[in-house]
Amino acid sequence: MAGPRSSRGGRSGAAGRAPTARAAGASRVRRSRAGLPARTPPPAVVRRRRTTLTARAAVLAVAVASVALAIALPFKIWLAQRGQIADLQAQTRAQQQHVALLEQQQQRWSDPAYIEQQARLRLHYVLPGEKAYVYLGPKPGGAKPAAANSGGPAATAPWYSRLWQTVQVAGTARK
Repeated sequence: MAGPRSSRGGRSGAAGRAPTARAAGASRVRRSRAGLPARTPPPAVVRRRRTTLTARAAVLAVAVASVALAIALPFKIWLAQRGQIADLQAQTRAQQQHVALLEQQQQRWSDPAYIEQQARLRLHYVLPGEKAYVYLGPKPGGAKPAAANSGGPAATAPWYSRLWQTVQVAGTARK
């Protein structure tokens, strides 16, 4: 045969003819000699847009992800440090208020009249010639103190009174 050979091992085209030269890029459609069997038409295919991931989009996605990861950790550390700074500022304000209260208390204790008042109130001191009376019963008005309800000595009583009350409580047997 004189025509160009097909790519399939030298066979010639249909009916013994050599295939004709086709235009470049034309698709080869193989045709069967027999008629096509009767087929049911394919169901209507819903065409979906095909999302194609191009190389540029992939590189962009990797770049955005790497930038996000590079920024995420320092940002997290920055937020944690801001929280610590706010906590420390609040703690500093509380300490400054405490220092101011202690300075006021120190100024009060430098006053001799305040010292005398506290000695009379807390230690039951009296000036020479004065008489002191200490009432050991329940508070007037019939109301029992809160410390008496709990079974312990009153927190506002002087130290020796509280000591004596603990001795009295220890000496009584509970049933």
